[in-house]
Order: sequence, then C-alpha cells, then structure tokens
Amino acid sequence: MLFYDQTNGSFTAEFDYMMKKMILSILLAISATATMAQTNPKSGYVITNNGDTIRGNIDFRTNEKLSKQCVFWPNGGSESKTYKPGDIEGFRFDNNGKYFVTRRLNLFGESQLFFAEFMVQGMMNLYCVADTYDEYFFFEREDGEMALLTNRAVLSSSTIHDEKDIQQEQKEQYGKVKLLLKDSWKACQDMNDTNLTRRKLVNVVRDYHNDVCTDGSSCMVYEYKEESDKMKTHIKAFAGYAYFSHEKTANQNLPDENYHGGVFEIGIGVEVGIERVMKGGSVEIGVAYSPKTKFEHDTMVKGGHEPSHTTYEKSRTTITIGVAKRYGKGRIQPLVRGGGFYVFHQGNRETRTYQSKQIVDITWDNTAHYGVYLGAGAQMAVGKHYAKLHADWYKSLQASGNMMRWGLTAEFAL
Repeated sequence: MLFYDQTNGSFTAEFDYMMKKMILSILLAISATATMAQTNPKSGYVITNNGDTIRGNIDFRTNEKLSKQCVFWPNGGSESKTYKPGDIEGFRFDNNGKYFVTRRLNLFGESQLFFAEFMVQGMMNLYCVADTYDEYFFFEREDGEMALLTNRAVLSSSTIHDEKDIQQEQKEQYGKVKLLLKDSWKACQDMNDTNLTRRKLVNVVRDYHNDVCTDGSSCMVYEYKEESDKMKTHIKAFAGYAYFSHEKTANQNLPDENYHGGVFEIGIGVEVGIERVMKGGSVEIGVAYSPKTKFEHDTMVKGGHEPSHTTYEKSRTTITIGVAKRYGKGRIQPLVRGGGFYVFHQGNRETRTYQSKQIVDITWDNTAHYGVYLGAGAQMAVGKHYAKLHADWYKSLQASGNMMRWGLTAEFAL
C-alpha cells in the first residue's frame, strides 16, 4: 500500500521505516510502564535443605525468573528473603500450584544449579527450566539416566540456517528421549508427535510410569494444567469521544494554522494479562474507526479583507498497541496506560471559501502517521467481566504532522 507523503505531496514506500520507528516508540512506552512493576505475592511454602517447611508468600513471576530465584516472605514477617538454587531444597505455591526444586542440570554445555519446575514424579521424573523464550524439559529415569528435550520459541531462529540447526537438534533429542522411554511402547508412540505441549509431555511420562511400575502405585503429577501458564485474554468493545486540538492535512499551505474538532469512535480489541511480568499489567491491542468528520478553521490571509474558512473532511482507522497497569485490589482500580498508535486517513477532502466564493476543493488518497499515547482512568469489575473509563493524550511523532488529541473512552471486556 502506498501512502501520501505529507512533506512533498508525493507517494512514498517508506512504510517499513515508519513502522520500525513506531515499534521503537511502543517499546519505549512499554519499558517506561514496566518500571512501575510490583511484586506478585502468592501463598506457598519453601522447603529448607534440612527438610523443614516454612509457610508464607512467594513472588509469583515468570518461569524464567522462578528458575533463578525465590523471593519469599515468611508468615508474620515484613522483610523478604531471596533464595538462590541450592540455598533451599525447593518451594511450592498453594492449591497444588507450581513446584520448583533445586537440580543441577546442563542447559548450555556445563551443569548449573536451577530451580527446576517439578512436573511429574514417578518411575520417570519430568522437570522444566525456562530460559528467555525457550523451555528445557528433562526426563529423568529412576536409575538417574537423563535426556533433554528443548522447546525452541519462534524467536530463537532468525535465519534459515538457524531453523535447520534447530530441526537437527530436535531430531537428535527426540531420539534420545525415545531411547530412555524404550520400556514403554505407548510412551514411545506418544513421542512420535512432534508438536508436544506441556500437557502431552506429562501424559508421555505418566504412560511410561503406568507401563513400567510393578507395585501398582501412581505417579505424582505436580502441575500439568496448561491454563496455569497461559495469560488471561479478554475480548473488548469500546466507544469514545476525541477532541483534536491540533491537526494538519497533507495539502495544507497555511503552516501556522491548525484544524480542531471532535470525533466519535467505536472499536474492538484484545487485552492480555501479564501479571507474572508486571503486577496488574496487561497488553492492549485495539482497532478503532471514526466516521467521516469535518474539521474547520478561519484564517486571515495576508492582504485579505476577511477571514477565509477552510474545512477538512476525513474518516480514520486507528491501530493501537500498548500496556496498561492497574493499582490496588478493590472493585474499582485506578490505572495508567501508554503505547503507540498508527492511524490511516480515508476520504481526504479540503475546501476553502473566501468572500462567499469557493477557492479550493481538492481530494487526495489515503494518508497515515504514527505516534504515542498516554492515559489514566479506572477499571471496575462487573461480575466476571470488567468496564474501563480512561482519558488519553495522543501525539504524532512525525515532523510533518503535529496531531494532538485528547480523548475519553469507555470499554467493556468479556
């Protein structure tokens, strides 16, 4: 798609460059919001190296962070203590939650101590360690023999060569795991599925235990519900009113003047919770549409006898990506939000009259620009759903466009 160049009145193909700047702006906004992250305490207990159990609260963060440290507040204490792998035997969250134990494992060519997520205990144990975007699953047979299966994220392969290396690594690892499972035909058959989820891996180990165990005991599955690792996702609809205190057109030849006016907009979006990364945090993606609206201004031109009246008409579609953060635990929670936007203008038309005579009437193709937004408001629980009301400020980042918008939006999420 081509967009109109607001600086020289010609089409440009610099869409990629514009998008890169937009993404950078979004990341900066997200980083600024993330600095406000708080702890995320959940009830649980730690197990000392002597086997004693101490109850309290544990900071429930991402699997990667939990593999490296356990931040713990004992019951009755106000000060937290940070345990590293080896300082304690392990820790677990209440309500049959995640269970981590100290294990010495080889992820990157040499053995290191980790808090490994203990997923299954039986004739074959299953552990998981998360690092950056990847997950490392360790199958440990009762005799201590171990095999590794790595679940590489899409971001781990940036080139075709990387992808080939990952495929070769996966082939070799699947072979070693199958060799470890050779005493269970069903478990080996389960491993023929090359798209193994956490749940499927738990079932593989459980099938092995059921086939190999001779005393009729059951293996212990500590955590296999994938929903516990999934981020909560909400679909939402919203409507709002926006007032533009500054707005220019691609064809405006009065550089010192700005249009102003208001528009109504409706839209849909998705909100994904990131509680384990940022307490009360969520990622927001939205698409909004504003029907065709007129913006106007009157200007006394040089040498004129009366002001000229200019009208600018257009509709717009706005895409937003950002982060929101809630505070508190009540039914109504204050929030702040920030991110980036990209807006498409359709049906551009500019007309100008002077002394009751129309002297300009032009139309042009779609235009677009990008920028950042900041906002604040409140979220209120409505049963299992929620509603939001927030005021926002939008600012274009392009040198040729100084759009400034102030808005009030109401949202309802399912």
